[in-house]
Amino acid sequence: MIRRILLLLAAVLAASLLTPSGAVAAPDDVVKVTVVRTPEQNGGRADSLGQIAQRTLGDSARAREILELNLGRPQSDGGSLAAAGQVRPGWILLVPGDATGPDVRLGRVGPDPGGADQPYFTWKLVLALVGAVVLALLTVLLFMRRRIVRWVRDRRRTRAENARLHREIKQRLRERAELVTEFAADQAGPRLAWQAAAGLAADSVEAYALRVGDREITAWVTSGHEPRPPWQAVSDGVWTRPSEAPHGQIPGGQLSPCLVRVGGGASGPLFVDLTWLDGVLAIGGSLGVAADVVRTLLTDLVRFRPDLPVLSVPGLGGEPVGVPSTATRLRSMADLRPSGAAAGTDDGMVRLASRRCALTAVIVLAEPPSAEEAEQLFAACGPGSGQVAVVLGDLPGAHWRWKAEVDGGVALPMIGVTVTAPAR
Repeated sequence: MIRRILLLLAAVLAASLLTPSGAVAAPDDVVKVTVVRTPEQNGGRADSLGQIAQRTLGDSARAREILELNLGRPQSDGGSLAAAGQVRPGWILLVPGDATGPDVRLGRVGPDPGGADQPYFTWKLVLALVGAVVLALLTVLLFMRRRIVRWVRDRRRTRAENARLHREIKQRLRERAELVTEFAADQAGPRLAWQAAAGLAADSVEAYALRVGDREITAWVTSGHEPRPPWQAVSDGVWTRPSEAPHGQIPGGQLSPCLVRVGGGASGPLFVDLTWLDGVLAIGGSLGVAADVVRTLLTDLVRFRPDLPVLSVPGLGGEPVGVPSTATRLRSMADLRPSGAAAGTDDGMVRLASRRCALTAVIVLAEPPSAEEAEQLFAACGPGSGQVAVVLGDLPGAHWRWKAEVDGGVALPMIGVTVTAPAR
């Protein structure tokens, strides 16, 4: 069908261009003309209107009359006489009726194509242009129809995908906002986590992360131990036990666990024990999500360990988010007290040979330090120093390195778990 339409349009276009015009202008009367000489014919000099006037009219001053008769008239080489009066060899110029001499000839000259008697845009020209445009468009559509169909499908698929992602982001934001409310109202989860960590510590088993679900508690523990009931080993270093109703108070003191929540999800909130950090925690990736994680950690510190000092180191953007009003504001990294122990860094995985340290302070940095400042930080938070640091941003060499995703997820490579960070 499309080929037939193209052939029909091509036929109409050809007919409009080939049909002879019925309005051909009648030739003019016989006029006098002269041909511009070449330099060889003119004694080695270029011909001019003054010379032509002298030869044909006997007066070079009448060159103006020849200029007015031929001004703008098209010549065979495509040029035309301009106001400057320069001529080219071979041009045929009209001369006044009283011109005489061997260079004057008689001829018939048709109407001026540039005159008002013959408009440039005729109906045939317009029809030809429209037909050519339509023919070109249909040709493009014919040869590119598959690409066009594919492009339309891709556009629809992209719009649908963007709409789906937008819905998922809104849903994820609602879930993250709900986590803030759940964490603030949750009393049972933190008690279960603290009591489970304290119970494991009583058996000389160190738990550096715990997840409290509705039916069971999962603990990531040091290797080389056998679980005692009600704990069961799921894999090397991962134990589970049924959840129990909370009772008693959250244990306190420097040697007790210092559990803070990282995030939540369908399996329940995830707690990490900062006494196992023994160095520096860096939260890289999405700056906004990382800031929400830091705010959650500091909220839990104030709630569960109000006795633990917090030191705040501002950055270019000011103070870290969520820093309690009771925190000690440091002017720079130079104010940190070195521990005197070796810094010791690794690739971001937990050093299973380390032991729980008695926390004396938590240092919070609003941005990653420089290389020189990082050395000061590692020296101040070395093994056994009692000081741990939380950095908003990635820091190579940090003991724990988490990654915050744009969608609100937080990946903890040390245990191979990703949780959802609360959002305010």
